[in-house]
Amino acid sequence: MNTPTSPLRYAKQARPLVLMLGASIAFAACQSGPSEAELAAKAETEQLRNELQSRDSLIGEMALSFDDIEKNILLMDEREKLLGENVSGDMNIDKRKKIVRDLQLMNGLMQESRDRIAELTKRLDKSKIEASGLRKKLKELDTMLASRDSSIATMKDGLLAKDFQIEQVNQQLTAMELEVAKREAFIEQQTNEMNAAWYVVGTSKELEERGVVTSSGGFIGIGKTAQMNVDVTNNEFQQVDVRQMTRVPLGVKKAHLVSEHPKDSYRIVEEGDELAYLEIKDPNAFWKLSRYMVVEVK
Repeated sequence: MNTPTSPLRYAKQARPLVLMLGASIAFAACQSGPSEAELAAKAETEQLRNELQSRDSLIGEMALSFDDIEKNILLMDEREKLLGENVSGDMNIDKRKKIVRDLQLMNGLMQESRDRIAELTKRLDKSKIEASGLRKKLKELDTMLASRDSSIATMKDGLLAKDFQIEQVNQQLTAMELEVAKREAFIEQQTNEMNAAWYVVGTSKELEERGVVTSSGGFIGIGKTAQMNVDVTNNEFQQVDVRQMTRVPLGVKKAHLVSEHPKDSYRIVEEGDELAYLEIKDPNAFWKLSRYMVVEVK
């Protein structure tokens, strides 16, 4: 005869089965992993992260490239100015070599900048970045290069008329030679900037009208004192190299310095009945207080 099982005893017997069933379900859940939706979301997040990193990397590289190209353009402008100065007058062998070297540098800077713009444009086209600002900047730089290219071509035509060879003016430097030439040019540029000064000569009226000086004091226009205008721009002056500037032609009856310079560093030389020129006896002392010289004449 079967004896009925008590509820308490049944519960005790069923507990291990329940625990085993729960463990099986938990194990199965662990084995199944993330759902398809979770995996898709994770992949989408990872793709977005990669795209953002790629965008930021490209934008950063383009910003650095823009800076490099602009430096090349400034260096080309500076070389063009120096080249123009060297072309004027008689040209000895050393000067001709310097002209050829400067042209080769300008050719290299132009090619390097154009290659960089082409590469950046290609990378931007392949990317998914909406970057109208970057494209606008690339176009601006390309326009600036086109303008310099035209100036260089005109300069080359002038040199060919002075018996330079076409191979000389069109020669390209190797990548290593270009880097060396750029470093030398930057050093020369910095040296020139360190030795730059500015001067202007004019009557009191001329200097005031150009905004170089301001007058103060005096009575009804008599006894006024002229002082340099601190807001005047360099465009009103002629730039010189303090290493080469020793004389300032005058050819007037009266002259005096408005700008401040030690009196024993210069002298005004008289020839006949006029003041012929201002001679700078000690350039280091003369330009120590100010890199601007203003001479008022009558």
